[in-house]
Amino acid sequence: MLNHKIKADLEKQGYRIVGSHSAVKVCLWCKRAITGKDVCYKNTFYGIQSHRCVQSSVTLLNCLHRCEFCWRCMDYTVPKEVENPDEPLFILDGLIKAQKEYLQGFKGNKNFTKKLFEEAMQPKHVALSLAGDATMYPKLPELIDEIKKRKMTSFLVTNGLKPDMLEKLLKHMPTQLYITLPAPNEKIYLKVCKPLVKDGWKRLQKSLSLLHKFKRSTVRLTLAKKLNLVNPEQYAEIIKKIKPMFVELKAAMPVGYAQYRMAYEQMPRHEEIKEFAKEICKYSGLKIVDEKPNSRVVLLMKKDLKTRKIKF
Repeated sequence: MLNHKIKADLEKQGYRIVGSHSAVKVCLWCKRAITGKDVCYKNTFYGIQSHRCVQSSVTLLNCLHRCEFCWRCMDYTVPKEVENPDEPLFILDGLIKAQKEYLQGFKGNKNFTKKLFEEAMQPKHVALSLAGDATMYPKLPELIDEIKKRKMTSFLVTNGLKPDMLEKLLKHMPTQLYITLPAPNEKIYLKVCKPLVKDGWKRLQKSLSLLHKFKRSTVRLTLAKKLNLVNPEQYAEIIKKIKPMFVELKAAMPVGYAQYRMAYEQMPRHEEIKEFAKEICKYSGLKIVDEKPNSRVVLLMKKDLKTRKIKF
């Protein structure tokens, strides 16, 4: 799957390749957190320690969407499950090793602190969200079990086009499941996501209907002006029906290859995201419980709970 050219392109972008279809990429917030500067919104909302988070993918090229706001290169899209998959134990060991090797360079940072660095060398969280869609890795249930066995948390982000895999995960639950709701209706969905299957919207709705069965469930709206930042009442109607624990509204950002598909002016300001969130609250009965302005993201819940922040 990963030929020499693709691998070289990804490594230039900061990816560290693991095996034949997985990778880790240390995110901006991990770098800021390890130097004591700032943390990501998952830290703010859920208590995840940013400097101990492994941002990863087990399906670098595999996806059934070609979303306008996605940061990956669509030229490499593989619209099918991973074939001849690597073993979960091999992948997890490789992701952690690659993360720790990358972070060694922070020993030379002027803001280096021994405590934060030593904690970062013992990662506690795996975010399966970097690229592609992890539900297209056929051994995902076993990988989730391996993460759990090591007393690490797992946040799984999916586009919802593999409801059959989500049904399997009901017996192998990630710590928190995210499903992206990229549009308020099918017409806008086709424009935003350009799915590689004819029944993408139908599959997404089936996956959304499973969300309430997971212990911690999240609907994520990634929003861009002149694209899908419209019809809050339709988003609210879907959200009311599926009853997720959390709803996140986040500004789409023209980073990576997304800069070639969307203009900078399409990125909503935090105030615009918050106003749109208020409209969804009006129609859904939810309320804003938290926000992180410099990430342009807002968190909605029916009622704030002490348990939303995970204890380690």
